[in-house]
Amino acid sequence: MPTPGFAERRPRMTRGFALCTVAYAIVLVSATHYPRPEELLGPNAPSDKTLHFLAYATLATLVGATLLVSGRWTAWTAGWLGIAMAVFGVVDELTQPLFGRAAEPLDWVYDCVGISGGLLAVAAVAFTIARRHR
Repeated sequence: MPTPGFAERRPRMTRGFALCTVAYAIVLVSATHYPRPEELLGPNAPSDKTLHFLAYATLATLVGATLLVSGRWTAWTAGWLGIAMAVFGVVDELTQPLFGRAAEPLDWVYDCVGISGGLLAVAAVAFTIARRHR
């Protein structure tokens, strides 16, 4: 029996990436709203700003990869995705005081820089794939 090609695997891969993205988003929101983050991070944790950058870069990469695998990645969707994720970051930041955390505008800036980095990484992969298929 021949190995299935990408077209046959695409729906399953899309669902897999989407599931990973949702699971990661739940962990991210839970972690950003945990009242005592130092308990989760330990004594040698990276800086708060580094964590914000990495957290949102990872989220953007997962969301972008989901779109790429599904065949829905375009510059247009990437732009709107960046805006939607920036709004998500604002909501995430503004709801933290409800859980005993501080909302810091600079945290959101690092979220947005991470979002940009993650989406640019996916765009680079998409460009490379498109170039190879020409």
